[in-house]
Amino acid sequence: MSEIHIYPSLLRTFEGAATQPIECHRVSTGTLREWLLDNVPSYADNPEHNPWEAELDSNRGKVVSPADYEHVQLSECGAIHLYIAPQKGAVNSVFNAVVDVFSSVFSWLMPSMPSDPGSSQVHQGEQLNDPSVTVNRPKLNGVINQIAGQTRVAPYYLAPPHAYFIDRRTKALDVLLCVGWGSYLLPASQMRIAQTPFQALGEAVQWQAFQPGEIIAGHSAHALWYTAPEVGASSSGHAGLELKSVLPVTPQIYASSIRAYGAQLSVSADAAIPLDWEVGMLINVRLPRQVTAYPPPTTEDPEEQTVRAVFSADNSDLGLVVGDAIEITGDVLSGNFVVHSIDGNDMTLSYPDLSPVTSPTAGVYQLSIDREGARYRIVASATQALTVEKLLADGNADTTWLGWPDRTYYGSWSVRIDSSYSESQWVGPFNAQKPGTLATRVEAIVMLPRGLGKSRDDGSMEELTRSVELQWREIGQEFWQWETLEMRDATRDQLGFVVGVDLPRPMAVECRFRRLDAESQDIKIIDEMQWTGLSSRLVNPPTRYDDITVLAVTIIGTDAIAAQSENRITCVPTSIMETMEGTVQPTRAIADWFRNACNQIGIADDDIDMDELQRLHDTWTARGDTFDYNHDGDDTVKAVLERTLQAGFAQLSWEDVLVPVRDEPRTQLGQMYSPQNMRADALLAKSIRSIRPDDYDGVDVEYRSAATDNIETIECRLSPGPAQRVEKIRIDGVTDGTRAWRHGMRRLMWHRYIRKGYSWGTPTDALNSNLGSYCPVVGPIPSKAQSALIEQAVVNADGVHLLSSEPLKWSEIEEHVIYWRKPDGETAGPYPARRGENDYHVIAAMGSDPVPVVAPQKEPPHLLFGQVERVLVKSILPSGMSNVSVEAEGYDERLYQHDDAFPSN
Repeated sequence: MSEIHIYPSLLRTFEGAATQPIECHRVSTGTLREWLLDNVPSYADNPEHNPWEAELDSNRGKVVSPADYEHVQLSECGAIHLYIAPQKGAVNSVFNAVVDVFSSVFSWLMPSMPSDPGSSQVHQGEQLNDPSVTVNRPKLNGVINQIAGQTRVAPYYLAPPHAYFIDRRTKALDVLLCVGWGSYLLPASQMRIAQTPFQALGEAVQWQAFQPGEIIAGHSAHALWYTAPEVGASSSGHAGLELKSVLPVTPQIYASSIRAYGAQLSVSADAAIPLDWEVGMLINVRLPRQVTAYPPPTTEDPEEQTVRAVFSADNSDLGLVVGDAIEITGDVLSGNFVVHSIDGNDMTLSYPDLSPVTSPTAGVYQLSIDREGARYRIVASATQALTVEKLLADGNADTTWLGWPDRTYYGSWSVRIDSSYSESQWVGPFNAQKPGTLATRVEAIVMLPRGLGKSRDDGSMEELTRSVELQWREIGQEFWQWETLEMRDATRDQLGFVVGVDLPRPMAVECRFRRLDAESQDIKIIDEMQWTGLSSRLVNPPTRYDDITVLAVTIIGTDAIAAQSENRITCVPTSIMETMEGTVQPTRAIADWFRNACNQIGIADDDIDMDELQRLHDTWTARGDTFDYNHDGDDTVKAVLERTLQAGFAQLSWEDVLVPVRDEPRTQLGQMYSPQNMRADALLAKSIRSIRPDDYDGVDVEYRSAATDNIETIECRLSPGPAQRVEKIRIDGVTDGTRAWRHGMRRLMWHRYIRKGYSWGTPTDALNSNLGSYCPVVGPIPSKAQSALIEQAVVNADGVHLLSSEPLKWSEIEEHVIYWRKPDGETAGPYPARRGENDYHVIAAMGSDPVPVVAPQKEPPHLLFGQVERVLVKSILPSGMSNVSVEAEGYDERLYQHDDAFPSN
């Protein structure tokens, strides 16, 4: 015996608790495949389509492959759990119960990208045109947007923008943007920087659109560039870090002796710590320690003979282990080595190529031993003492260092300032890439904000030459590589230069930057320099983006674009998708988007009432109604579809398939309701919303205008005077003022004319109606109409003679017309009627229409007499096996009177 548990979605847990099944079926024989074939019609029609995941109770967490369904014996496997995706009805009533359990259509995790730093400063001469742009940033853990129809968007970053110089006066910016999920048409006329079209900027803007999956490697914007946050605009108001003149720093400590203890160094009373050594500076410390060298030990077995010398010293403060790289300084042994073995105070060494160190073979020596590349950062300074922090070659703190043993040194020691301070005032070093990534190229941008040159007495400029140097090294290495740039000009215009290095291989590097010439103090000389950017090109950038449309833009800083430098790139894409006509093309049609949104999450055309959708598509197209909206949130599919249909005055309903229902003028009556098919305990109840002074007499509609790209408000009024009470509504996807006004007038007409509400209950008859059904109803107390059953129907030459089960009130009811219920539940009529031989006898003029058929084995046809009330069904709620509750509101054609009108102003 097995139990098949059916769950309403693919979710296993919700808010920390396991989800519960909505159905349970006990089965004792056969296989899972056989049970599905017998109970799931959609599976029998198409066994390849499996909108569910099956798990065995004995192996939870592992989804059973559909190919193995025929091997799952229901008599042996215990419980089976079926987690079902939102689809058309499958197992009995399962999917009727989960119509509202829609999952999200769109999901995409986007990282946060840094923006290009801006600058503001008063300059003499022409300012360099900076084409920095501000583009919508992706939200943390947000979803990628998808556009319906046509609407203006500010695309999301796909990669950080990269700034560089084409020449010393022209800066360029590469930007890679995501337009949206799917395929889009991007006309050149709809591409803008702020309010300026790309076309108006000429060669200043170069762009290219890539459809989903297209290769983008040929465009420079596809590269991933990391911008070091340490380099850029400073709090002092400069656009970058100032490059100052040579900095004279005392190179070392001069003292007869130095004492080391823990993390402190102190000098004798007759000496002092250099006054220009500041907290944060790096120093190199060489302290000798006594090392005894022994020759390699001998053994009787030649194969066990070792060839490495043994060095014995107290190195416990260093925390060394086998494989550590160390640096030794001394007369008899000096250089970089690798620890081969360590046993207490005894240690053997290898050279960096792992060949053995065999000498010196005997003796006692004074050698300085430390980790390779180790430096010490000053954390506190006094007149005669320093407190330091030990750093490894990669710049991180050495957490294994125990501090120096307490000892005073009288010779062979040195404490020197790091070389990065002794030659010039370096700025940096800074890591050129994000931790965990590797770079293939680094670039430093240096700007001369006031130009470069020497002013002559007549006001003209004399050419001047200055140089800068970029140094870089792989993190963990000691020696720097360098690249210099000589800059020459005679101008007061702002200048910019790039110093770039293609690295020999992908690596993590640190960089520092300096000027090689002292900044002049002569007021006639202009040579101020600022380091405004450090960036690195990372390895393995994406060469294609599946499922999204990509926009690559190169903006060149010229006079035409400088004024727009801090504004947004926007575009007006039009969604490309399969249309209702079967072609793939740009479309704004409501039905096209509705259908494609359904198809994206597995709701096939068979799960949609395509006939009704096609009818509405024809209606919307003829009216010019569209749906234009940028979906950039995590809405559910249900919310997306409801928003779509709202633009066309429609709603979403479920009748075994998804059905769009448009609220529009009606002519064909549906199921009739009267005491003949109402429950005795739930006869027709009617409520009337009376006219009150505080009723809404105006509606303001907010919508995003395609013309202005702003949220606009249009007023909907029935009279020119000011409204006393105004309702404000928002219509998404409508971008035209006229159509927004029509929505508002529809709402205003509802406030004015739709004042009657109805409710009743039936056994199961109401299941013949749906959301939006247009139905005639009659209550239990005759007023303008009454109901009965037809007990006999005879066709004569003068009309159809009907026998009513109830006497009709010919004198009390003004409108002498009849309706009757067809076998399918629909309403026939109205037909003119006259009294026959008595109050039970009706003669109706039905012309050539079908007439009622009274048969003993069938329920008699229902009859309505008089002026029935016409309603639109708003909800149908089944309860139990034979109770259905219905709510409706009155139908009034005046509701639609402004649907094709135009606002007066």
